[in-house]
Amino acid sequence: MNQIEYWHGYDDTLGQRGLGPLIRAGRNKMRRIMKKYGLKARRQKRRYHYPGKASKVFDNLLRKHGVWLKKEIVVSDIFEVRLTDGSRLRGCFALWVRTRQVLSLAFDYRMKADLVVNVIEEMEFMDTDAIWHSDQGKQYGARDTIHAWLSRGFAGSMSRAGTPTDNAYAERFVQTFKRAVAHRWQYRTLGEFLEVAEDWINFYNNMRPHSGLNYLAPNQFAKTHNLRLVSYISLFETSEKMVP
Repeated sequence: MNQIEYWHGYDDTLGQRGLGPLIRAGRNKMRRIMKKYGLKARRQKRRYHYPGKASKVFDNLLRKHGVWLKKEIVVSDIFEVRLTDGSRLRGCFALWVRTRQVLSLAFDYRMKADLVVNVIEEMEFMDTDAIWHSDQGKQYGARDTIHAWLSRGFAGSMSRAGTPTDNAYAERFVQTFKRAVAHRWQYRTLGEFLEVAEDWINFYNNMRPHSGLNYLAPNQFAKTHNLRLVSYISLFETSEKMVP
């Protein structure tokens, strides 16, 4: 019971299937224990906010026949986090669909193209024949953003306007992050938030069981398939990158 309480306290969005691999217990046993002690995974209703259409839009390559078997795909999205003083942080990330690894994550007070550019430049990904997929937000259609993913060898792809299901992997990660981090605690300072977010994102890559990976963590899945592991992701505040 102590282990269950520890991991549930660490990430209370994990249910019986997610907690089972962490403590090496079967699903039925986990169900009985969680019911006995009144433990439940915290859920949240999904909300979608469309940030505005890019001036330059790319075709949705993910809808082409066979592309999921032929290409590696990295998806990205931008989301918002509020601190207790009312200030708004914007987060952006890159996620490798095959392994569900978060390749990079960044935050800024501003919702500009350089937030996305920073994520692209910092991510660890070596495949030069991959697809970079996002929604049609104007930050993704900016010249600097396009130059950034072109320089990494990506082909550009965008969801259809107002269709979040076209970027479902990114949408799912946003909801997971918000439940587990952004909406779980109240953050008085930027540093306080970044400390918790950094701890959790590395827990996500290295230890958090993922239902789409047969309940392996992303780096665990990558290791079993001889794929590149993502290094420790650091989140930090600088005067250049974090301007209110």
